[in-house]
Amino acid sequence: MERREPVRPVPGAGAVLGVGAVSRNTVEAALTVAHRARTPLMLIPSRRQVDAAAFGGGYLGWTTREFADRVRERDADGLTLLCRDHGGPWMHTAEHGLADPAAALDSCARSFAEDLASGFGLLHIDTSQGPQGPPGNGTGTGPVPFDAAASRLVELYARCHAEARRLGVTVAYEIGFEPQGVSTNDPDTFKAALRHVLEGIDGTGAPRPRYVVAQTGTKVAELRNVGRFHDPHARAETLRQVSTLAATCHQEGLLLKAHNCDYLTPEETRLLLAAGVDAFNVAPEFGVAETRALLRILDEMELPRAKETFLARAHDSGEWRKWMLDPTTATDAERAVIAGHYVFRTDEGRHVRDEAAHALRARGRPALDALLQDAVAERVERCLRAVRAAHR
Repeated sequence: MERREPVRPVPGAGAVLGVGAVSRNTVEAALTVAHRARTPLMLIPSRRQVDAAAFGGGYLGWTTREFADRVRERDADGLTLLCRDHGGPWMHTAEHGLADPAAALDSCARSFAEDLASGFGLLHIDTSQGPQGPPGNGTGTGPVPFDAAASRLVELYARCHAEARRLGVTVAYEIGFEPQGVSTNDPDTFKAALRHVLEGIDGTGAPRPRYVVAQTGTKVAELRNVGRFHDPHARAETLRQVSTLAATCHQEGLLLKAHNCDYLTPEETRLLLAAGVDAFNVAPEFGVAETRALLRILDEMELPRAKETFLARAHDSGEWRKWMLDPTTATDAERAVIAGHYVFRTDEGRHVRDEAAHALRARGRPALDALLQDAVAERVERCLRAVRAAHR
């Protein structure tokens, strides 16, 4: 099989950390850290967070173009790379009721086209999900068989490549064809699956992807990382398997990206990078950091009713459900913290934040958003320090 070097767009080249766009303040914090540290970062909004106007945008309240314009406005030096995270069919709630794969692929392709037109430099094509339950009832999504995921990935890849050529833009790709689990891929199975997908991509005439997502024993649940990597009895074997997966990617001219790397210690980050992981994504940890900072401020400003309102709205949103362990011992308050960033821009969330901002102004304190961005920036900088330490 032909070996080709991955495409590396100039903006954000060399970035190791992908920062999930879980809130507007997280985006602002990431931009601040990138420039303060003079370090490239990837900004990785999912389709639920930011999408085209045709899909109603996302829960950040930005459309794809608005998000891209905001980043460009704040990032004159081009240190951040706009990346679509989990861009694939059935990844936006608007597609959950689509039973026809062709319709879902067409819908997803429209989202990718808007990404390309808005200047995104990396597209994560993730075809791991499909509709669940009776056709058309919109009950949600679940994993699909590999053959379906692979064929859909190749088709979307070719369509994105054709659209990029039509627009005359350069873009790199990240591919994933299975949901994140707690363990690692079987190296032989992964190698065969990757080769199968690459043969399909090569057949389209498109460039090979920059990143491949593999199972690296990292998995976020509730307020911690619960992947196999964290089992002390399994860590050595997990790292050996990760090293083999990385070698497989590197032999194909690709880079290995790990997802669900929230709540890792600096030593754990070092071990994964030493095993061959080239880049990693962190997302919900930053939303939790902002939520906890907001709750601390509400306590400091003596706003118990506002705090109760926010916690109730976050809990009632149900956005914590997909993050739960089974069984779980999480309290209602912990569930609300997990879901907090999903409701920042709801009516109740805005009202609570307005109360906190007013109380801070009345006491001569810094602006609310500045305090919240500082809390998130500290977590982003912590991740970057771990990366730097690993590369020494």
